[in-house]
Amino acid sequence: MDIRLRLVSSLCKVLHEAEPTAFPRDCKASLLRGEVYSLQAAYFLNEDVPGGLPFVNLEIACDLPVTLRQVFGVPVRFPKFGDSDANYIDSKERIYPDVLRNVRSSQVRLYPRQWDAFWLDVEAAPESKPGDYHLSVLMSDMDGKLIAKEDLVIELIDRELPRQKLIHTRWLHADSLAVHYQVPVLSVEHNRIMRNFISLAAKRGMNMILTPIHTPPLDTEVGGERLTMQLVDVFVTPLGYTFKFAKLRDFITMCRMEGIRYFEMAHLFTQWGGLHAPKIMGIKDGAYVQLFGWNTAADDPEYVKFLSLYLPAIEKELEYMDVLENSYFHLTDEPGGHDREQYFKLHDIVRKILPRAKFLDAMSDPASLPLDDKMIPVPANDHIERFENLDLSERWTYYCVGQHRDVSNTFIAMPAARTRILGVQLYLYRMTGFLHWAFNFYFSQYSVQPIDPYLNTDCGGFAPAGDAFQVYPGEGGQPEESLRLMLFLHAMQDLRALELLEKLTSREEVEQVIYQGLNQEITMKHYPREEGWLLCLRQRVNERIKSHQTV
Repeated sequence: MDIRLRLVSSLCKVLHEAEPTAFPRDCKASLLRGEVYSLQAAYFLNEDVPGGLPFVNLEIACDLPVTLRQVFGVPVRFPKFGDSDANYIDSKERIYPDVLRNVRSSQVRLYPRQWDAFWLDVEAAPESKPGDYHLSVLMSDMDGKLIAKEDLVIELIDRELPRQKLIHTRWLHADSLAVHYQVPVLSVEHNRIMRNFISLAAKRGMNMILTPIHTPPLDTEVGGERLTMQLVDVFVTPLGYTFKFAKLRDFITMCRMEGIRYFEMAHLFTQWGGLHAPKIMGIKDGAYVQLFGWNTAADDPEYVKFLSLYLPAIEKELEYMDVLENSYFHLTDEPGGHDREQYFKLHDIVRKILPRAKFLDAMSDPASLPLDDKMIPVPANDHIERFENLDLSERWTYYCVGQHRDVSNTFIAMPAARTRILGVQLYLYRMTGFLHWAFNFYFSQYSVQPIDPYLNTDCGGFAPAGDAFQVYPGEGGQPEESLRLMLFLHAMQDLRALELLEKLTSREEVEQVIYQGLNQEITMKHYPREEGWLLCLRQRVNERIKSHQTV
């Protein structure tokens, strides 16, 4: 059987019809303790086989623990905008590798004259000793005859990757999970599914969660509504508004148990200008009814009265749960310069109610920012320079559908290195936090109807493929990871390794390591594009860390 087997790096997206670049042998593979080192085994059946497609046996031999998953392709009809830059894998519709699926059998079916790949994650066990480890990927026919073998040496360095300092959030759309899996909101089954998705998010470097104290007023058609997802129970009584927090307590407890450390409360006003109140449901006269929504002006006296009771009660609850110091509030998402007057009005309303709270909002125009040291702007990574000279308590950035030219993002059609470079950029820009709008948005634009992300990767043409989700809704309420989610984890690991090296040496030395061989500054828009550059950078960083090992 004529099989070609090749080890390639995690920064190679293996396309069915294109021969992948072999693992760069000039960059030694190494990892730190607490790190996931990923690579791929690409294979190609170089002959046509009569009858049914053949099977082979796959075996991984290594004294370090290795997790094996198969890479599956998804259809991409909308890879990029017409005015995007040229740094994409392709501008045409095609199948791209993205889903990472657990392997249930060692038997692999081969498709003739198509490249496919397995994804390997290597991690050190607590008892693993530092040094070189040999990893072998072996393929044999059904009679046990060896037909292909590839080897790689991976060095385990005896240093622990430090805990992630960056605050990282990708918005969990809890209603989307209820709709996709067809389970009642906040039922036992819905909570189980949410826990699975939150657990994976935390495992892959997300440590902040969007907390739906009320239904988040995001990506909702004006005048329309999303499925109610509200953790705070509201009651209208003759004496005013009262609240119950049992669901919020359960949610926060679940998140903390899974590793979430930071909480962001749902936005207090609608998207695109903050002109209206979000959907707030409550018990009134014995019925569960909508109290506020699109028909409520943002500065409606009754809504302001509600906020004056609602927000202090939430703040008190967060303090009771011992998460207030790590909690943030939102006013409205992405206010522009033309929304300045309205945004300042919203700020004045809420600041009087919550004088100590931290507020975090995506915005890319400094004119929208009130003079308030607890107001934290989150500019897009293609507008970050506009905020550089401001005296800010925290520095954040984000990307979404609009960041499709020059800067890093996680679109499926982007080269892997373009996603991973963000870790280096976040280090150089000294970022406190990173935000992305969608961990699992499985709707069309404005949340009008659900979509199947395995088949519809662009939310019905709303955004370039992959922008709206980092995970797929797998069977049994278990999320399936995307290749892009792993790439972002590697970006976070790069950031943590750079921070470790800075702790061992100095920031100046770390920057020297980063800029070795480069003749221009790294910015959000200008950075090395090559796969090999990132791999060799980590090699240099790891070598410096190793040289500072304690004896």
